Formats: sequence, structure tokens, C-alpha cells
Amino acid sequence: MVGRPSTLPLVNFGKRNAFQPVRFHRGCRREVMAWRTAPPPADNEEAISENLESWDSMAHLHAQGSGTEFYRIDQWLAGESKLAPWEIEEMGSVGGKSLLHLQCHIGTDTLSWAREGAKVSGLDFSPNAIAEAERFAGILGIDDARFVVSRVSDAVEALAGEEFDIIYTGRGALCWLPDLDEWAQVCASLLKQDGMLYLEESTPMVNSLDVEEGPDGPRLFTKYDLFNVGPISEIGEGSYASTEADIERTTHCWEYRYDTIINALLENGFRIDFLNERDELFFAPWPEVFEPSRPNYWRLKEGHVPIPLSFTLRATKL
Repeated sequence: MVGRPSTLPLVNFGKRNAFQPVRFHRGCRREVMAWRTAPPPADNEEAISENLESWDSMAHLHAQGSGTEFYRIDQWLAGESKLAPWEIEEMGSVGGKSLLHLQCHIGTDTLSWAREGAKVSGLDFSPNAIAEAERFAGILGIDDARFVVSRVSDAVEALAGEEFDIIYTGRGALCWLPDLDEWAQVCASLLKQDGMLYLEESTPMVNSLDVEEGPDGPRLFTKYDLFNVGPISEIGEGSYASTEADIERTTHCWEYRYDTIINALLENGFRIDFLNERDELFFAPWPEVFEPSRPNYWRLKEGHVPIPLSFTLRATKL
């Protein structure tokens, strides 16, 4: 999945005036898009329902419309992997192992793991996204790939209590979850003993930054409150993958920090194997200060001090 807008915690949790560019995560992304503050949801149920409408509206756009260039669909169908080399190295061989991808969106990452030999299942709350994932599986001839429509909170029931060797998630997934303790409980329930949880996300540091014009050109500065509680609620035009798309959608997302992720896992029976940070990111939140580093990844341009942009975490269920 991919990311979210971020705004200041007032009554409506908004940081910006209407129709100014905001950061957008997929877990989590910034793009030059038009956003305005939305009324806060009555509860998490309303927030998740509106998020579902948003993601449903973008699935076809990302898989077959103007968002395909961002997702590099043609290159991927021709054999390019959506996986970073460090993901493959850090996870080790997945050949013959059962892998569940939580919040899989249109399935490009999921099916990239199938190409590595895993027996894959993808889960997402968007029926439209799952339909696109199933279509891609058919195009690629990956007949044993399975895709399931479900919220993360309902995943244990939706998968009939099945246990997996690996759970894979991230790249803008965590910011769409209101309760990381619940997420960690679900992951623990879906993993076999000694099973692996692996994720890649943008760092909390990135999530706290914005860009401004300085005396020597664009510069990053700390702006956003990672201790904000409650959803960040906005109405946006377009998609992070296609800013010109003629859609308007309401989104609600939640901040995360290293402690909220790690403590949730520790309290639900996981051992943290490692956490590695990198100076590359799976999107370009501020094009004026980012440049491509490899397919599907970007880093800060020369002249900017490198900072941790993304991290990977692997944990084992005890």
C-alpha cells in the first residue's frame, strides 16, 4: 500500500490551509497534491470505511490507468522485481515457504515474492485492489497465488486461522492502521512458531519533515508531531501515483514511531532480530530534493546531508 497526508492535531487534526501541498505516505508518501482539512471521523469505523472508498477509487488507476508509470507496471510485467535487493538478502530464501502479504494493494510486491519461489497469499480490504491483484496473477500465470478481501483486524477469521511461515508488509502500510497492538496480535496469530515478520517503512524522521525554500535553495526542516494521537483527516485530489487523476477522496491515517512498533511486537510474543536504516526511500516525497537511486527508490540529492529515509525490521514469533 501507499501512504497518507499529514496534518496538525487541532480539533480536526489538520496542519495546513486548504489546497496547499502536503506530505503523503504509503506508508508514507508526499506528493504535490491538493489537500484540505476534513472533519474528523466519528470513530475508527468511519475512518476505515472512508479509507476503503479512497483505496477502491485508486486500484484501477494504479493497475491500468495513469498510475501505471509510477508503479512501473510494464517493466514489472516484463520481469522487473518490485523487491529491493536488501529485502531478498535479509529475508533469505523463501522457496517453498508460505508468505502472507498484509495490505497488499494491487499485488505487485506479493507476486514478486512468488517469483522468488514463495507460495503467496495477499490480503487487502479493497475489493477493487484484490481484483487487480488476481488479474495480474492470471497474466503472469501464477496459479497458486491467493488473494483475500479483508481488513487486517479480521484477517485471522478471513484466513480461517491458517498459519504462515512469513508475513510481509510495509511501504506505507502501517500508517493506515489505528492500533498497532492489534496489528501485532494479528501477526502473531497468523505466524507459525519461529515464523518471520518482515517490513519496510519510511522512518519516523522522514514523517516528521517538510521542505521549505531556504537562502540556498530547498531545505528540509522538522515540522510534524510524531506524538500526535488520533487520525490525520484530509480530503485530497488525485493520487500519489497520478496527481492529475480526476478523483477526490477522504483519508484518515495515524502516526507511528519506532517505540510504538517495537513495543507492540515485543508485547505480543516477538523477538526483534534487527532494524536497519537506509538513505534510500521507496518514493520521492519532495521531488525538488530527491533523485532516483535505482528503480522504485530515491535518495536525497547531492548537497543534502544524508539522513535515514527508510528502515527494514525483521522479527521472529517465539
